[in-house]
Amino acid sequence: MTILVTGATGNIGRKVVDELVARGVTDIRALTTNPAKAALPSRIEAFSGFIGKPETLDGAFDGVTAMYLAPYEPTAEEVLRRAKDAGVEYVVATSGSAHWQALTDTILASGIDVTVLGPGEFMENFAGWAGQVAAGVVREPYPDAGSAPISMDDIAAVAAALLAAEDRSAHVGEVYELTGPSFLTRVEMAAQIGEGIGREVRFEQISREAAEAALAAEMGDMAGWYLDLQDASRRYRQEANSLVEDLSGRPATSLAQWASKNRAAFGA
Repeated sequence: MTILVTGATGNIGRKVVDELVARGVTDIRALTTNPAKAALPSRIEAFSGFIGKPETLDGAFDGVTAMYLAPYEPTAEEVLRRAKDAGVEYVVATSGSAHWQALTDTILASGIDVTVLGPGEFMENFAGWAGQVAAGVVREPYPDAGSAPISMDDIAAVAAALLAAEDRSAHVGEVYELTGPSFLTRVEMAAQIGEGIGREVRFEQISREAAEAALAAEMGDMAGWYLDLQDASRRYRQEANSLVEDLSGRPATSLAQWASKNRAAFGA
């Protein structure tokens, strides 16, 4: 009855391990490229391997009944084939729609009972605002752009709840578009981060050109793509839903709560 967590030292996979432990799951195998550096709890079985190199997975699926699959499209089909051949019965995978659709299609076509988690914008992305937050002003071109951002902790909580459930039948074949607790404009996001860290953070609108030039130093050609997504969100609003609480049993984290927990990321 082993649960395998792939990407177990990655951003979400590591949190899935902790959430499974918190739910009392005792038979966990953590797939990692470097078990010695993984800093996993002593009760966790560390297995050296990487889903991007399926040849390293010999033995990884032995005795595994359920698996968390980290998102890695190039080898997903082969990894899932190996899992199915080894007798894995259920997979929870992080993927989604839009540019993740091809991966989602591969997962759903695997022949294994699967549930796909499609989170929206990660709250962790706002660590990229650290310098601006420190200065007290976030400068971007689209004040009315927005989303319902979600924390990685909440994604992991949902994944762990599904993996640990005695009856998963209602979730098989579902693609759950996970969100945070509320839709926020970029203005409201800056304000919530300020609330969380205990100091005012304002939003100041600047031109698209100025924003792209400021972002290019860190993001290169991705700066335009990043701003395109913001612009698109003004026309295709992401509504918040209650799936995090419905599936994990605990309320979704607000951006202010996340910022308070991660004050160090903003120098607070």
